[in-house]
Amino acid sequence: MKKQLIAGLAGGAVAVAGFLTVTPYFLGIQAEKALTEQQEILARSSFLTVESHQYERGWFSSTETLVIRLKPTLLSNTQQYLPDNLKTVFSEPITLVNHIQHGPFANGLTPVSAYVETEFQYRPETAKVLKRFFGDQAPVSMSNTIYLGRSGKIDTNIPAFDYEELSGIKLDWKGLTGQTDYEGGWSSYSHHLQSPGVHIQLADKGSISLDKLNITSDTRDGAHQISLGNSHFQLGRFAMEWKEGIGYDIKLNQLVNLVTDLQIGAFINPTGTIAPSKIVVDNLSFQTKMDEKEGWIDSEGRFQFEKLAYGNEQYGPLDINVAAEHLDAKALQALKQKMAEIAGKQMSEEQIQAELVKTAKTDAVGLFTNNPKIKLKTFDFTMPTGKIQSSGELAFNGLTAADLNDVSQILKKTHADFRLHVPEKLLEQLAINQASNVFSVNPEDAAAGTASMEDINDTIRLMVETTVKSMHADGYLTLTNGNIDTRIVLQQNRLTLNGKELQNEPEEIPFDEPASGAASATGSNHAAQNATQASAASQP
Repeated sequence: MKKQLIAGLAGGAVAVAGFLTVTPYFLGIQAEKALTEQQEILARSSFLTVESHQYERGWFSSTETLVIRLKPTLLSNTQQYLPDNLKTVFSEPITLVNHIQHGPFANGLTPVSAYVETEFQYRPETAKVLKRFFGDQAPVSMSNTIYLGRSGKIDTNIPAFDYEELSGIKLDWKGLTGQTDYEGGWSSYSHHLQSPGVHIQLADKGSISLDKLNITSDTRDGAHQISLGNSHFQLGRFAMEWKEGIGYDIKLNQLVNLVTDLQIGAFINPTGTIAPSKIVVDNLSFQTKMDEKEGWIDSEGRFQFEKLAYGNEQYGPLDINVAAEHLDAKALQALKQKMAEIAGKQMSEEQIQAELVKTAKTDAVGLFTNNPKIKLKTFDFTMPTGKIQSSGELAFNGLTAADLNDVSQILKKTHADFRLHVPEKLLEQLAINQASNVFSVNPEDAAAGTASMEDINDTIRLMVETTVKSMHADGYLTLTNGNIDTRIVLQQNRLTLNGKELQNEPEEIPFDEPASGAASATGSNHAAQNATQASAASQP
């Protein structure tokens, strides 16, 4: 009996030993498959290039070596906005060495396929730059726990540092931690990133700070390779102060031309200088949702903040909720592919614009020809001049590809219905701001006190006030306590405000005015006489 017991125990021990010896080898095969999938995902990225990939598998441990870099064309398109230090970091390749331990207990008592620790190796120039910021700390640390079903968890950490230059530039980075949970094959995954924030002091130029950053997302693959799911970006506070004027030149006409063939001219492009000031935004939030059903995509985005202080003025809260419904998934995928293709090429802004417009009218034309609908669910913004509120929707019904080259056909098949509540004072201020880009006062007149910009501003205010009162009297809007309310509807090429069709009134001609031909001749004679008199007056 004792001999049988001993033999049984010995046999069990041999079986366990065999299991513990053989299992790591097979789990190593599973780990290699999971890591190869991840490498292939990186290779398909629109902004990364995998320059080399090597995998050396052992019995109990393996080593994977990846050399990656940002796509040179992407860097070429963005490097004009980067400081020299970051240009060095982003232009050099980075070597990722994955040290893999495989076996059921590679990461403790919980059974896993493998546990991976990633070592980041940098080129000498990049390492030199990073050392200035991080000192002896590793700039990035990452671990990957691969479970038995090839799902897993990736933990990432970027440590805090405090950097200062003699020039007065300071960078106080509070660090960042992140966790990614993924299913086998990365068919779905979730991210969670958080950081206490960062404070940047730009010597005597100003400062920038971000506090309490939190980003979460849940993503899954759709039927047409469109990433579906939810995301949520939160920022406790954003503050920016500038002690010198900041010039701006916003090409609004180019923005309109990006999606249409309309050349609306440069007169709407605001230019000027933002005076030294400070802006603070509290509790900033951005949420997105995207779903797919039977080949159609529904997407929604919501942007909010609690309070915005700009100089001495207070704004907020702000709540904007916009949805796009019935979007053609195949067309959206075509546009996504084109954007990925553009990211891999060196192109000018004009070339990028032309490519996107071309795609929108060809491979992605289904975005417009399959009756999409844009909904403004909420627009609610409190300003010093009052509250702006709006809601409504815009739809294209029955558009064809040929219609995209004909503005009249686009308008004919466009249905828009929006309600608007806006303070009259805001319209006055918008008109004044735009006029300041067009009109100017002769310095001599300003010095003599015979003219000033305030005179022009008063004229603009009067023009807006007169227009609003006239439209109120005609029934196009209601005016209550300085607030304008109206409903704007565009349907079958007809525009109505408050239910009344907007019409251009014909220019009135005095009843005693000569007929058009006589009027033309008379006008010509008067013009000739005036020109003769002006010429005579100019003679010495």
